[in-house]
Amino acid sequence: MVGFYGMSDGDQFARVAGLEELPDRGFIQVAVGEYSVLLAKLDDGVYATENQCSHANSTLDDGRFRLGRITCPLHGLIFDFRTGQVMGGSLTMVGLRTFDTKVQEEQVYVRNEPNEPKFGIMKR
Repeated sequence: MVGFYGMSDGDQFARVAGLEELPDRGFIQVAVGEYSVLLAKLDDGVYATENQCSHANSTLDDGRFRLGRITCPLHGLIFDFRTGQVMGGSLTMVGLRTFDTKVQEEQVYVRNEPNEPKFGIMKR
């Protein structure tokens, strides 16, 4: 069972992994409540996004992950992992739901509720 604890802003976060568990190039899949979440350590922080494409609801964990972008293996849509915004493809303009993250004492915590997806195509 994942433990939740409150932060100073009143939101609840779940401990999902130790920082050392995150690969340098890639992501891991974790559960946050009812959500399957992909968690990645990038150059500027730790990021979490829902493991579900906003177009066809397929999982993204078999997708290509490169340069902070994840590609849906079903139709090739490209999403920015940090923001969830669509970066390439024409099948949807609805981004992925992302989750706030915090790192404390080498432990990674993910907020138990996702952020609303961004709408529109991100300019490169």
